[in-house]
Amino acid sequence: MSVAFFLGAATVRATALDNAAHPGLAASAVADTGGRLTLRDAAALALARNPSLIAHGYDLQAAEARRLQAKQPHNPVIGVEVEDALGTGGFSGFKSAQTTLQLSQMIELGGKRTARSAVAEAARERQRSDGELARVEVLAAVAERFIHVLGDQHEVTLARETTRLAEETLALAQRRVEAARASPIEEKRTRILLARARISEEHAEHELLVSRRQLAALWGATNAVFTEAAADLFARPPVPSFEELAARISRSPELARWASEKAVRDAEIKLADARRRPDLTLGAGVRQHSRSDDAAFVFQFSLPLPIVDRQQGARAEARLLRDQADVEATGAELRLRTALYGIAQELLHAATELDTLEKEMLPDAESALALAREGFERARFSQLELLDAQRTLLELRRERIQAALSYHQFVVEIEKLLGEPLSPGSAAASAAPQP
Repeated sequence: MSVAFFLGAATVRATALDNAAHPGLAASAVADTGGRLTLRDAAALALARNPSLIAHGYDLQAAEARRLQAKQPHNPVIGVEVEDALGTGGFSGFKSAQTTLQLSQMIELGGKRTARSAVAEAARERQRSDGELARVEVLAAVAERFIHVLGDQHEVTLARETTRLAEETLALAQRRVEAARASPIEEKRTRILLARARISEEHAEHELLVSRRQLAALWGATNAVFTEAAADLFARPPVPSFEELAARISRSPELARWASEKAVRDAEIKLADARRRPDLTLGAGVRQHSRSDDAAFVFQFSLPLPIVDRQQGARAEARLLRDQADVEATGAELRLRTALYGIAQELLHAATELDTLEKEMLPDAESALALAREGFERARFSQLELLDAQRTLLELRRERIQAALSYHQFVVEIEKLLGEPLSPGSAAASAAPQP
């Protein structure tokens, strides 16, 4: 399986919902593979358990609650009013009091409640877009750390190969010294190289432990229970042309988020315009006259006069914020296109470097080491020439690992910008959980 990774937005949502409903499925994914972790396993675990995604889920529920609240009308108001009481003379005590029990209701005019509900609805969709963007970022982080684990696994393998070569060289040097065919300096030199190789091997193992735990932290685990990240670091997915990639940038999750932001601003403009019209308050009640014990109905009507405050500032602010969102969305698209171009160029360079290493430099280095080893055994080449050939081959193998890491990291960065796989045939299809 290739390493290049992404899940389309539809797959992301479906997988997240499935894992939320069946949290045990994600946990069993690793156990079912005998401890070998695939990219699909890591994605499923992160989507189900990543703390930031869980927090976004609460944010979305809170936005839904605000939407429900925005749809509610104002409550009626009940009031009791007592007049002509506790005075002097004939108005002492409550013998001349007039008691009024009244019920009033504010009636929103101008479509305010509808506009308020539209703002809350747009805000909920913006929160949903934020959640999609967060899922994209988490999946990209999973891919990046998974690739890092793969690279560290190859570094450990290379470090062990370096130790093995140093041990072989030391054994050969010891035989030459014992046969009086070489100076004891050769043996001491190879002992130093072997000690360094063992230190490097130990360091590589520690680096792998750290990167494994950093990957597991994305699904809230404190320990990495998997034994191996299973993927081919050196496999490369097909990469479309830059023109094709640039044409797809408009579907970027970040730009979709800005579309949601502009929808919120449009709804706020309509709400600000609706608030220009004052609200009507109607009331009715019953008044009781204590002196005559008579009762009468009371009616109330009130309507603010929009003489001074006509929501001028609020309406201007709403329109300015909408214009600002347009400018920021344009800037975001320009930034994404610029970033895409730079990453695409780096990806081409990484591909060229890998091709050169695999097709030209490594074969020559392997041949050179074989010749140096044979010549050294026949006393035709010096030990320094053998060690130089070993060092050259090991360095090129390490460069190949780093070039492959860079290549796949650039792929992940592009797919993060696009919010979708580079191509239908890329590893996203194989990494995506099946329905």
